[in-house]
Amino acid sequence: MANAGAGSGGSARDDAPRRVRRRLAGGWAAVWLAAAALVTVPTVSGAAPQQASTAGARPAAPAGAPDQAPLQPPSAEGDCDTRVSPDPESGSQNGAAVKRIKERGELIAGVAQNSKLWSHRNAKGDLEGFDIDLVKQLADALLGDSEAVEFRTVPIDRRQQALEHGEVDVLVQAMPITCRSLEGTPEEPAVDFSSPYFETGQRVLVPQNSDISGFNRTLKGKTVCTAYGSTGYELLSGDGQEKYGAWMRARPGALDCLMLLQLSRVDAVLTDSGLAAGLADQEDGTRLAGPQIGKDSYGVAVKHGTDDLLRVVNATLEKAGKSAWQKSYDRWLKDRLGPADPPAPQYG
Repeated sequence: MANAGAGSGGSARDDAPRRVRRRLAGGWAAVWLAAAALVTVPTVSGAAPQQASTAGARPAAPAGAPDQAPLQPPSAEGDCDTRVSPDPESGSQNGAAVKRIKERGELIAGVAQNSKLWSHRNAKGDLEGFDIDLVKQLADALLGDSEAVEFRTVPIDRRQQALEHGEVDVLVQAMPITCRSLEGTPEEPAVDFSSPYFETGQRVLVPQNSDISGFNRTLKGKTVCTAYGSTGYELLSGDGQEKYGAWMRARPGALDCLMLLQLSRVDAVLTDSGLAAGLADQEDGTRLAGPQIGKDSYGVAVKHGTDDLLRVVNATLEKAGKSAWQKSYDRWLKDRLGPADPPAPQYG
């Protein structure tokens, strides 16, 4: 939703899934947002839970055009090789980072709690989804107990800081592996990633009755929402505007965009296919349109330099690829995205 990816932070407990899945009118949307502050999962220190924007009235825009976000600033992606994760057999799996987790007796995992199918609250208030299954596999590998986990919600704009400051051990948050995250920026410390655990690309989400058929000429004159700094942001500030005639409205995360779609303030949402599947599952009045565009990969993020922990993560992913990955995928994602196989290990 990496991205962008999905927003994390506060989300209303899913006590009434039928109600949550119903298409929201403007008044109920405001109630839904207000409820987001009532959850009990801890957030990382000093971080406020992220909430979807109420959108309000549109600011002024050029005549005949929706409010267009500024063009994407120069990309920080560069041409780096993202396949730099260590092979599990290349060194120690019991260094300082792993020893700290074992001494604590608990894995602290940064997750989302409002990303349907990936990491969200069920009717009982428990976190569940594809990412949560993976966290439990990591806890079992590190501590011999899949329940030895403290989940902490981490807002998108503090994910890398949370790792750098030791507030979480791992981030399992449908986070795309990017050069920007690997190299860091003045605002975001560099992090390291595991081998990919999920492959994805960009997908368009639209209302059921929309005439948009994908990322193509049917976007002409339409307003499309995407997350700031995401792959979708780059597409819409380049070819999407010039080639397809789409207008962009950018927001902090995919959930903010979903809210604008629910309120009919935008015509479509562009986000990665994994998060788009979760949004479509959350909102009955929507569908995925057209094929996937491009290719991205999700990885487990850890603090830069903690190779011992990465080796454990990669060994766990290799083991999961033999059966657990497929079982989790079939449960959470197959109905929306169709059949898939686990990504092959990629080490550098």
